[in-house]
Amino acid sequence: MPAQGVVKRLAGLSRLQPASHRQRGDISLATLRDVTIVVAATAVITYFHFRPVHLSFIPQETLHIIYRRLYYLPILYAAIRFGLKGGLATSLTITAIFAPHAIKSMGGLVKGAAIDNSFDLILYNVVAFTTGALVEAKRRQTQRYQEVLRLNRDIEERETALRRMKAYTDSILNSVSSGVLSVDQQGNVVTANPAAARLLSSGEDELNGFPLEKVFPGQEALVTPARRILAGGQSRATMEFDLQGGDGSIPVAARITPHLSRGHTVGIVVTIEDLSEVRDLTEQLYRADKLSGLGELVAGVAHEVRNPLGVIRASVQMMEQELPDGCSSSELTQVMLQEIDRLDAVVNALLDFGRPSEYRFGRVNPLPVLEEVVLLTRQFARQQQVKVDCDFNGLRAEIHADEDRLKQVFVNLISNAIQAMPNGGTLAISARADGGLLKVSFADTGTGIPEDELGRIFDPFYTTRAGGSGLGLSIVHRIVDAHNGYINVSSSEGEGSAFTVVLPLLEESPRPEVQADA
Repeated sequence: MPAQGVVKRLAGLSRLQPASHRQRGDISLATLRDVTIVVAATAVITYFHFRPVHLSFIPQETLHIIYRRLYYLPILYAAIRFGLKGGLATSLTITAIFAPHAIKSMGGLVKGAAIDNSFDLILYNVVAFTTGALVEAKRRQTQRYQEVLRLNRDIEERETALRRMKAYTDSILNSVSSGVLSVDQQGNVVTANPAAARLLSSGEDELNGFPLEKVFPGQEALVTPARRILAGGQSRATMEFDLQGGDGSIPVAARITPHLSRGHTVGIVVTIEDLSEVRDLTEQLYRADKLSGLGELVAGVAHEVRNPLGVIRASVQMMEQELPDGCSSSELTQVMLQEIDRLDAVVNALLDFGRPSEYRFGRVNPLPVLEEVVLLTRQFARQQQVKVDCDFNGLRAEIHADEDRLKQVFVNLISNAIQAMPNGGTLAISARADGGLLKVSFADTGTGIPEDELGRIFDPFYTTRAGGSGLGLSIVHRIVDAHNGYINVSSSEGEGSAFTVVLPLLEESPRPEVQADA
């Protein structure tokens, strides 16, 4: 049957359908529907064409012309649904069906009026070819459009990913405490993070585009190896130097590494780290170690002095008892006893510095301790015409400390500050919790400490005050060190000094065990 041939040809064209109409290579329901429509329409038209219905009001020849024109419907439908191959398969099938009928029953193909039969056969295929070609061109255009859309989506997704990666990288660089600069192959700064701009006392945009020689003026220790690394003559370099900034000289450590791309050096990365805090901590450790060793020596000497001092005191007391009343020598023995007592007090201070008694640690709220110490020393401050300003800012924190020793530290620092203002002044005491640390500051407006003496103020027996023992700040330093803390000092001669005690808060520091600082 001719209709069976149409089914076989159109079924093989199912691959021309969009992917949404195909299921694992099998003919989809939509394809079967379209094939059925084409086959049914062709079969119905052919049936009525071969066996026309006789209508009195329509001539027989006119009916054949109508049936002949109706063949365009399945051809157009097949071309639209199945493309060029589907349309041609349908048109050729109809041509094969219609041509024999035209030759046998419709007067042939070329004689007289029968030439219209040939034109219809040709037009069947022309229409199928044209419509199918246009449909496939439209499909290709749609496919290309979809590919462009898909490509644009991929580009947008990659751009979004790149922006997200850049934002992530920038957030990392902005969070790094060290300064980071990227430098191109010509030695010009390309990018700089906020830490680098802060260390160099410049804005981030102000550094971009400038050569290393201008960013680090006079720092040949950095510029020279940087140029060698850019030229491939050196792999990496590290150095330490003092960086001149807006606030003065800053000790820094710099590291220069090559920026490689596909095995080639395309620039360098310069990392700058501020060593100020590291040097301060190193100095604290060195000072604590020196005081610890000196304390052992002082304790031993004081112990050896104390014994003969006791013998001398006992001897003087015996001499005083044997002297008659009113003897002028009695005055000498009184002076001797007074000086022995003064020496004994010094020895006790030395022993307390060298071998302090056992620390009794516990949970301590520093706020009431500070308030009590301020209350105890307020009368002394009034006598010296010193105004005490306190700013504890609603301090709520706890530390693991020996409360009595903490009072000793605060009393000593307040007393020193008041004595540093012989003509009166202001003592500002502040306390705050910051980053897991308790910071208590004592800032006076006194005479200040000369710069050449600032490094010696914690040394035992060093004092600039007449009558001072020189042990107060040394003992303060040892107590603070025993609490796993440290003390900072800044001073300007003629303007005043500021001592800051830094102790770990209870929640973020290990609790030291009850121990004796031997």
